[in-house]
Formats: sequence, structure tokens, C-alpha cells
Amino acid sequence: MNPIRMKKLESEIIRLISSAILEGKVKDPRVFLPSFHRIEISEDLKYAKVYFTALCNNNERKKLTQGLVSCAGFLSSLVGKNLHLHTNPKFSFVWDNHYIKSLEVNRLIDESAPKTLFEELHPEEQEEENKDTDFHEGDVRDDEDADDKSSDADGEVSEKEN
Repeated sequence: MNPIRMKKLESEIIRLISSAILEGKVKDPRVFLPSFHRIEISEDLKYAKVYFTALCNNNERKKLTQGLVSCAGFLSSLVGKNLHLHTNPKFSFVWDNHYIKSLEVNRLIDESAPKTLFEELHPEEQEEENKDTDFHEGDVRDDEDADDKSSDADGEVSEKEN
């Protein structure tokens, strides 16, 4: 099959499956808002492996997978009716670990982003911004030393006389 047509078919199948779940056509309570990322369809359109994720823990993930497997026949017939395919693909649902790993890699890349040219040329401005967030001597303290010190109008700290 033409690769362009295959990509269009893959995106249309994902759209149909997602809309069926969002519209409430899937009645299984275990199926709760999965996010479908990609699909691999065999050349003869008999098999389709659908990769998904969801915001859930391991127990909920197992239930979600079981729910998707149980409604695979319904989703297959729905796709076949809407796309007028000669053969309906048999769906298998797989948790997408690659997507989760790619999110982690993107987070690590964002954390290790190089400094901008402005930050490299003006490091003293960055230090001043950091100093603004630090504790100043004139600030109110919660510890015992705050009782022994007072500040005048200029913000200078002096010891109280006992």
C-alpha cells in the first residue's frame, strides 16, 4: 500500500477510536480517557497495533488495557463501517513506553539547555537577581536573634542594649 495512504489511514483510525471513546460509544467503565500516540498497521490491513498511554497507576493501567482489549472487536467494526474497508483490522493495544521515555528525555534536555548569549555576556545581572531572592539583614527573622537586633530607618542593623 502507498505509504502516504497508510499514514492517512493510521491517523484516521486513531481519530475514530479516540472519538468513539470520548463520545461514550464504548460503555466499558475500565476505558477512561486513554491517549493514543501511534498505530502500526500490517500491509494487508488485517492487524493493527495501537500504542497508548494514560494518566494512571499500574493497577489502573492493567484495567485500562483489559478494557481496551475487551472492546477491540467493537472498535474494529466501527472503523470498518466508517472507513469502508474491505477487511477490518484486528486491534491489539500496547502501553507506549517509548512515549514516556521520550517525555523524560525532553525534560532532561530542557533542564540542561545552554545559556543564552545574554546570560553569557551579562553574568553579573543573573547574580543580582539571585541576590534579590536571598535573605537580607534588614528582613524580619523568626529565630531568637531577631529579638536582640533592631533596624533603623536606613535599614542598618544594630544590637539592642540590655
